[in-house]
Amino acid sequence: MLILLTGEPGVGKSTVLLRLVDLLKEEGIGVRGVIAKEVRDEASGRRIGFEFIDITNNSRARLASIDMDGPRIGRYSIDLDGCKVAANMLLKSMDSKVIVFDEIGPMELLSPHILESLQYLLDESSREGIIVLAVIHKRFKHWMINRYRENASMLVEVNKENRDSLPLILLDAIKNKR
Repeated sequence: MLILLTGEPGVGKSTVLLRLVDLLKEEGIGVRGVIAKEVRDEASGRRIGFEFIDITNNSRARLASIDMDGPRIGRYSIDLDGCKVAANMLLKSMDSKVIVFDEIGPMELLSPHILESLQYLLDESSREGIIVLAVIHKRFKHWMINRYRENASMLVEVNKENRDSLPLILLDAIKNKR
């Protein structure tokens, strides 16, 4: 089963996913995976990059930063070595019944290692008893996002009206599929 969350930037897609992860853990449902979070300068509060976090052990790898060299998306340079680490984190999550990835977007898709692990994750989502939850960028056009959309069991658009109720709705859907 493949569940995709999409929506406008800043609407709460990642928050919905993280709340759902907490609910799954509270229910004793094994969940693993990788999320991407903003990195902010402590002094100014300004966003200076993004990092991947393994939700199982909180290990981290840099996704992008304003103060390094590498392929660029806007003012951020992508850390391809960090992406390789995150791809390995994701692959190590494949032994779980519920696997999450946040976000399939422009930065992540510059990495061939992330692309490879996302293909593997997509293949796993078709296996009986495996549930994959992923956040996809709403407007970015890419063949991998198209493949995810084509194979989705559920495509949920997060908005201000539904974001608070979605974690419980998705928890029920997952519990009914197990």
